[in-house]
Amino acid sequence: MLKKIFGKKKKKARNTDEQYRLIKDITKEHTETADGEQESTVDEMPSGSGVEVSGEAGLRVLRTILSQQSNPEDTDTAAALPKISITQEWQNKYLQEIDQIVENHFPTLPAEGPQGSQLEQIQDFLKSTESMICNGVLRLTPALKDAGLLDHLMDCYSRQIFTNLDLLLNRDLSVKEIFCLLLWGKDFFFSSESKLRVYDPLLLTRGFERAKQKLLQVHKDEISKLLQNILSYDEEHGPNENSMNDETFISIHLDVIKVVNCTILEAEKVGLTLMHAVQILCSEELQDFVQKYADAENERLKKLTFTEKNSVNLFRIINTCMQLRCYAAQICPDVSNSDIYSSTLCMLQKLEDKTSSIVQKIMNCSAQANLESYFKKRNGHIDILMEAIKKQCSSLPETASEIKTVVVKIAYNSVSKVYLDCLMKTKFRNLEQCWGNAEEKIKEDVQYFHETFSELDGVVAQQNQLLQRMSEVLHCSDVEALKITCCNLFRDFPQESEKYVPGLLRWKGDLSERQVREVLDVTRDMIQEIGLCPIPTPVTHCPLKGLFCCK
Repeated sequence: MLKKIFGKKKKKARNTDEQYRLIKDITKEHTETADGEQESTVDEMPSGSGVEVSGEAGLRVLRTILSQQSNPEDTDTAAALPKISITQEWQNKYLQEIDQIVENHFPTLPAEGPQGSQLEQIQDFLKSTESMICNGVLRLTPALKDAGLLDHLMDCYSRQIFTNLDLLLNRDLSVKEIFCLLLWGKDFFFSSESKLRVYDPLLLTRGFERAKQKLLQVHKDEISKLLQNILSYDEEHGPNENSMNDETFISIHLDVIKVVNCTILEAEKVGLTLMHAVQILCSEELQDFVQKYADAENERLKKLTFTEKNSVNLFRIINTCMQLRCYAAQICPDVSNSDIYSSTLCMLQKLEDKTSSIVQKIMNCSAQANLESYFKKRNGHIDILMEAIKKQCSSLPETASEIKTVVVKIAYNSVSKVYLDCLMKTKFRNLEQCWGNAEEKIKEDVQYFHETFSELDGVVAQQNQLLQRMSEVLHCSDVEALKITCCNLFRDFPQESEKYVPGLLRWKGDLSERQVREVLDVTRDMIQEIGLCPIPTPVTHCPLKGLFCCK
């Protein structure tokens, strides 16, 4: 046992002697005496801490310290090192020595390659750089801190890092490769575990700003090409005129969101400033995409004739506009002060409104063809009309709930107005002869429409009560009650009431002309008192005449 103990002590003593060999190898430093003779100030220096060296001897100690690859956690080695004393005349040489050693021992940049092929090599380089610096700081801190050289070492590391990052940014990098540099820089310099302090803040800000500008430049070109590819692919492999699968229906807006969102989410990892810059760039590119998309769809709308059979193409345009409008608002940093967002929104809204008007025309044509026949036949059925509407709704993807709501809303609005138009064109006496009890039949029809549309979309059916409310005029003969009913109608449906209420009051013939005027005058006076002035429905000439299934 004693042999083992003494053996260990001897081995440790030998290791200590090896640690102190640095001091023994130092050449003697001479200084001049008052008589002009030289005397030795450093002869055989004792091993151990507390010994100070300067001048050429200190420089050689520094060079040896910087070149050693000892374990950073080896405190015995650190304690055994002599202390370096720096004089003013030798300071620059000491700093130059640190500069040279750092430059010589810094990891070599990976070989340059095509864009997108360097990601793995860059990651390895950054990992080696981080490991080298962290180990170097831990290893050299005990020896350089007291000498006042540690700050310069860290500053030298920082400058060497940004010199290499500049060289990397000069290359043809992809967006992913630039993000790799930015995320590494953020983690390395700002992590709570970072071992390196940056003493030149402008060096840091300039480096990150250059990487940011490089990213925006590369991303602009990249996203522009990707968005153009979406348009080109849709033009070549676009929707079939008579059928469309679910994937094709939602492909445009999903592809756009996928392309744009990826970079925004990655930029958010770096910081909000970069994320906002990327969002602005993406908003600009989205605006350009929407302009091209709207031009292409408007051209297609001019060339094609749309009917119930191919109306799914129209639904797709409306759905795409709705989704892109929503997404444009999400990625814009400041919606209220963005001309780019306003322009994008305006283009999408115009295309959506134009397409919706075509859908409205198709719905009106279908409803009119069915209901005109229905009001003329004794045993007519309105099931055919509703089955056609159900079929159109069933052609929509299950995931496209928003566009289904729009379609049901347009359909219910069309059916309600066309039904009222056909009703007012048909004399009450003729319907009595054809249907028997016309009032009861109308009540059944109104209830049937409401229940059927409720099955398609309960919210829309609850909101659209035009036909139900207008039919109340037909089922009431009391003048005073009609005044209240009509006042509520003019309040809730000002334009529709101006169009339909006067005719509905006269339709059955129960009221005299004086009573009709009395109800209307009182109603309009009450509406004006509460500040609601009914506006007659304007008659506009549609520039799209000739595109529809009926004229």
